[in-house]
Amino acid sequence: MDDRSTDIFGPVEENSDDSIEEEEDPEEEQEKDEISSIFEEEGEVENDKPDYDPWRPLRQKVGHDLKELYMNEVQQFLDRGKSQTYAENAAFNALLPVWRGRLRRTYLERLKWIHLIKHDTVHRKVMKTLRRFIDEDDMDFDEAAESAVEKRKFLLNRVMQEKVLPDESDDDEEAEEEVETSVSYSESAT
Repeated sequence: MDDRSTDIFGPVEENSDDSIEEEEDPEEEQEKDEISSIFEEEGEVENDKPDYDPWRPLRQKVGHDLKELYMNEVQQFLDRGKSQTYAENAAFNALLPVWRGRLRRTYLERLKWIHLIKHDTVHRKVMKTLRRFIDEDDMDFDEAAESAVEKRKFLLNRVMQEKVLPDESDDDEEAEEEVETSVSYSESAT
């Protein structure tokens, strides 16, 4: 598992669809299609991305959260005269129990959120639109999800409302009341 430092400390993926896709060789693309169709026939592939690792964003978040701790640990090994590779691997191994605990807590938070969001009316409306796009417009999940979010953007905008700004005259009145209160309190104390 040599790629663990890049996997754990890589940038957190916000939206992988924004990345620039390299052009693939048509033969390689055809080969991938054949392989994925074999797996689909056997019922082994659940999504359109057989190489997608659903745990990667969680590992990246944990790595990002604990990067400073990791760097301090690496530096301690380097100060003891160890090589860079040894220091990185030893620091990784030393912090592994901490990372595993953080991963479990992060997963638990997301698991609870998933349970709660299923009962949210906004989410249910977006999912209804998504299912309609899949069923009626023959879209794949990713396309339907993007279309559903775009179609329901005004509904989703209600999740975060703009704050009401108080009138500046209200602030002045509150400040005057505080001054009067403190003055009357100081007068009664004397």
